[in-house]
Amino acid sequence: MAQQSAAVVGGGIMGAGIAQVLARNGYDVAVREINEELAEEAEERIVSGNYGLDDAVEGGYLSEDEKDAVLERLTFTTDLDAATDGTDFVIEAVTEDLAIKGQVFRDLDEVTDDQPLYSNTSGFAVTSIANAVSDPSRVAVTHFFNPVAVMDMVEIVRAPETDEAVVERAEELVDELGKTRVTIDDDPGSYGFLANRCHAAMREEAQKIVDEGIATEEQVDKALEDGYNLPVGPFSLAGLGEEWD
Repeated sequence: MAQQSAAVVGGGIMGAGIAQVLARNGYDVAVREINEELAEEAEERIVSGNYGLDDAVEGGYLSEDEKDAVLERLTFTTDLDAATDGTDFVIEAVTEDLAIKGQVFRDLDEVTDDQPLYSNTSGFAVTSIANAVSDPSRVAVTHFFNPVAVMDMVEIVRAPETDEAVVERAEELVDELGKTRVTIDDDPGSYGFLANRCHAAMREEAQKIVDEGIATEEQVDKALEDGYNLPVGPFSLAGLGEEWD
């Protein structure tokens, strides 16, 4: 199979995780950040951050030679045109702000040709993002879960306008990465997709229990973790989310 390439726009927690997983699976990956300092931080995050390459070596999942090979497949740049040129697809992973994402996709529309454009948004409608692109059929969501190196699930979300080939390429990618996928239809009337909407309902009920004085946050987490085998309860998970931000 010919060498494949991808661009990841945004080198924060999610972007760095996605870039690392792609590079570990043979992709040449360009990570684009808005300035040199952030680009350097993205590289450091991939190498020595939580669930980074150093952790993978220490845990016996990668050898030092394999780590070096992964790093050779990664580049970091502030040039969006150079990052996306000739890539098979682009994954946007900037902060969860619709205005910022819209600007990123307008910029991508100017510098890319016809390759698929995916967003890692955890909840914005595909349609609201695709509106920034002259050809909305190129756009879908590939929602990876944090930490990307560990979590198996990826939600693929398509709008009515999304080309089926764009959806199929996303499904192929998730399979290539050895992850699990669900493909669902866009719902512009809600924030969040399948997993986040279910978790939001649980989190709301858990908060009611605490507000009514029935139990503490720690007790709710323990009940759900031990009673339903959740790896982490809703209040603990919310705390982790604050750390990731």
